[in-house]
Amino acid sequence: MKSAVSSRPFKAKDSFRKATARGRRAFKRFEIVLWLAPAVFLVGALTYLPILTEIGLSLFAADGFSAPRFIGLANYVQAAGQPDFWAALLNNVWYAIGTVSGKLILALIAALLLNGSFRGRAVFRAIFFLPVILSFVAIGLLWTLILNYNYGLINFILQTIGLADFKRDWLGAPETAFPAVVFVDLWKWTGFHVVIYLAGLQSIPGDLYEAAALDGASHWQMLRCITLPLLKPFTAVNVVIASLGAFSVFDLIYVMTQGGPFKSTNVAMIEVYLQAFQFNQFGYAAALSVLVLLLIAGLSLGLLRIFRSEPQT
Repeated sequence: MKSAVSSRPFKAKDSFRKATARGRRAFKRFEIVLWLAPAVFLVGALTYLPILTEIGLSLFAADGFSAPRFIGLANYVQAAGQPDFWAALLNNVWYAIGTVSGKLILALIAALLLNGSFRGRAVFRAIFFLPVILSFVAIGLLWTLILNYNYGLINFILQTIGLADFKRDWLGAPETAFPAVVFVDLWKWTGFHVVIYLAGLQSIPGDLYEAAALDGASHWQMLRCITLPLLKPFTAVNVVIASLGAFSVFDLIYVMTQGGPFKSTNVAMIEVYLQAFQFNQFGYAAALSVLVLLLIAGLSLGLLRIFRSEPQT
């Protein structure tokens, strides 16, 4: 009887400790939810809610004046048979080929040069990265002036050095407008990819190069057998980022050419913009944007799957 009475305080203390522990765990979970709630709300409100709204709008015929009318998948059927949309997507493909390959090659060469030790290395790195921090609108306006036929810097230089026959209306002719916008995209974003490659180069142990040099390996052999294989994860990041940017490009092309001349630079997002704000076909434009979203999502997943399936070296 005495022992039973004396054990009650211990049981009470044990129950109190368990209750306190449960309270701490509950408070910890509440604290985590409290900290995550603003981020979850912002992501949902600024990302997923617009996507769901866009998908819903794509099922209606909406011109901004009359009441939207539900038409199901008719906008998607119209898009499937619309030559302008498929031509714009084809331009996106060529744009991706030009910009992705150009960025990878130029960024790798620049990173290899900037990875060495020489005076002024930090200055050159800053120069390469400077265009990245400028907006596409500012860059588009700048290069529109530089490439202007009458008073642009390029034609002025050609005229000055006696090469007036090579003057062109760089943004006014289909054969030069597309390469011009690809070049400007390379000029802006190459520095960004240089930084990624520099991070990869600096992660490679120097002992590997020292051992290869002792074995008599040339610089080309070191590049081919050490540098490039170990840079594969960083190349994958560059390819994915550059590819997604190529298929979602809008502002640069809109500022420089607005999709012309003769739709030679018309890409998918330009077509979406024209259908929405020039022809007031908001439902159809929403359907086009959903198709572009699915294309970008499929492209990103496909690229990640390809790079993950490659054997690690």
